[in-house]
Amino acid sequence: MISGRSGAIYSAPPEAAEEGIHAAAEPSTADTAVTVRPAAGAALVLCPGPDTSARRADLVASTTAGLLAVRARRTLDLRPADIRLHTAAIRLLLRGETTLAHDILGTLAPTATVYRLTGPDPQRAHHALRRALQPTAPDHGEHTLLTLLDGELTVIALHPAADDGRVLRLIARAAERHQLLGGVADPCPLDMIATAWAEAEQAQAAATAGHRLAPVTGLGTRSLLRLIPPDRLTAWAHTLLHPLDTAARRLLNIWLRSASIGTTAQILGISRATVRTRLRTAAQLLHTPLDSATTQAQLLLALKTPTPDAANPPPTRKPTSRAPLPVSLADAPTAHRWATTLLAPLDAPSLRIALHVWLQHLGHTAPAADALGLHRTTLNRWLEEITERLAADLTAPATRAELHLACVTLGEHTEPNTLPRRGGRTFQRGPLPQKAPPLADQ
Repeated sequence: MISGRSGAIYSAPPEAAEEGIHAAAEPSTADTAVTVRPAAGAALVLCPGPDTSARRADLVASTTAGLLAVRARRTLDLRPADIRLHTAAIRLLLRGETTLAHDILGTLAPTATVYRLTGPDPQRAHHALRRALQPTAPDHGEHTLLTLLDGELTVIALHPAADDGRVLRLIARAAERHQLLGGVADPCPLDMIATAWAEAEQAQAAATAGHRLAPVTGLGTRSLLRLIPPDRLTAWAHTLLHPLDTAARRLLNIWLRSASIGTTAQILGISRATVRTRLRTAAQLLHTPLDSATTQAQLLLALKTPTPDAANPPPTRKPTSRAPLPVSLADAPTAHRWATTLLAPLDAPSLRIALHVWLQHLGHTAPAADALGLHRTTLNRWLEEITERLAADLTAPATRAELHLACVTLGEHTEPNTLPRRGGRTFQRGPLPQKAPPLADQ
């Protein structure tokens, strides 16, 4: 086994990692047959088998340590070039240039996880983490891209859909050792790395000294993605999005996540007018207006679903109805149970009504307060209570999307005029006419 400062780097068999780490940390307590040697800034731990002589074990240890030292020197020579290569590949992926990234790195795994970390000495952390990740060669398109961008330690791990969590464990240990604070996005398809990049930055704000690597906040086990079988979800997403090409999906995804024409234009390097034109084109291809909260919620859910293999896509079916949860995703009893469980903490009718109306206005407080006949301060206070009761981050677009689908699925009477009135200055004024937010800067 090879053990570094960030934990086990390599072990054979895999279950030997824990014993190897213990032996490297306290060599005096290790079995007398165990060999612990320094090797290229790490610790080489060997435990010979019962039929292996001491001479052969010593020869294997010396040879392995020498090979690791040679590889470490070669790595130092190639380090600047590797950093430039990784930086270029990351910038291409953030721009959606997956084909060029393929040309640079070779075959790429279909899924990526983005990590962004800051701290007092990211350069030192970068060197230590790179050394920990170096012994593992790319396999089946798996790469770990590691660089410094604008003083921030950036890691993009490319892996199959089922990630073994090894990179996450190494980064978590490095963050603890080097006093880093970081955010990690959910695994996503390659064409959604720009979105994951923004999500990792948002998650970074929640990192603390006690929890240095914060994940993207979401609904966890209450999420629709945990309720619906992956194959069914993929088939539905393909049916919903098949009129759009990759560029249109990327633009739509960025706009839905950022809720801003200006931010979308900045990320894609195009004008705001071009963004508006392409959004209108997408709406025409999808045969639905994009200013509907239900439509946006469904599109966010579909865009978050991993893209099917282009060589073997799921069969294209007739477009499903615009029901909150189409029957191709979940039957009515299952959907109702999910929505009821999710919203159960909101036992006060006023909170459910306020949440639903606020979500119908795409998370904009001012028009929602006007529709409800409430003061904005009152609505903000209720939203804070809703956040606490649901233990969910209402600033996350994906979370708002699922909550909206849950509200509509229950089909309760949650119109503004059904809000209980208790009297008093805040509640005297009746609801004003609702105004749908325009498809512009939000």
